[in-house]
Amino acid sequence: MTKPIQIKNLTIGAGIPKICVPLTGTTEEKICQEAKDAKKAGADLVEWRADFFEGLMDKEACKQVLGKLSEILGETPLLFTIRTSEEGGNIAISMEDYSACCRNAARSHIADLVDVEVMGNPEEKKKLVAELQREGVKIIASSHDFDKTDSQEILLDRFREMEKSGADILKMAVMPHGFEDVAAIMEATNAMRKECEKPLVSMAMGSIGSISRISGENFGSGITFGTVGAASAPGQFPIGELRSLLEALHQKNLEA
Repeated sequence: MTKPIQIKNLTIGAGIPKICVPLTGTTEEKICQEAKDAKKAGADLVEWRADFFEGLMDKEACKQVLGKLSEILGETPLLFTIRTSEEGGNIAISMEDYSACCRNAARSHIADLVDVEVMGNPEEKKKLVAELQREGVKIIASSHDFDKTDSQEILLDRFREMEKSGADILKMAVMPHGFEDVAAIMEATNAMRKECEKPLVSMAMGSIGSISRISGENFGSGITFGTVGAASAPGQFPIGELRSLLEALHQKNLEA
């Protein structure tokens, strides 16, 4: 049974899935404008996809962007993410540099959550998760497959491996090639929430997987990703459309 997590005024893991809007700008100016747009659009959570930032390896430049985002977002929680090219992201980066950038974000005490890709170098990643948590941030353990969707059994085992990282929230995204793949990730998530107290986040990407982005309340996914500008992954809905769909489904659930 899921135990919700409270971050600022946001509860993750209960009720309607919370809408996270990614920021994919390459410069401080573009990132800040995207943050303003996301805030205005009513995002529940904002993700800074720092792998798009051209100054990622400049520690002070990253701190400056984080400071600006704090001013813009106020009480809206901020998720710091470096999505590597191995998992569909925008940068190839060494483990040493990846860890240093994540530590920099955590030590700023501005990022509320940090995403850590936990499926490679599991022992190193487990140490990184614990180190970041000591700085007071919550950790989203993530796993992304932009090529395929494994069987429900394999996906469930992957969730179990991710839980061993010690992260606070577990996130998995897969690429479906048919509806049976969409069903597999949804069923795996539903099964995992029965044996795990941590909030879960999952989705099938692309147009085939769209249903998974709006029905998380039914199968156990606590966050969904919407767009204000450019999408950070295939199949994301614009935030206004996404919220309407989530609320409509929530109402139907109440009536059932």
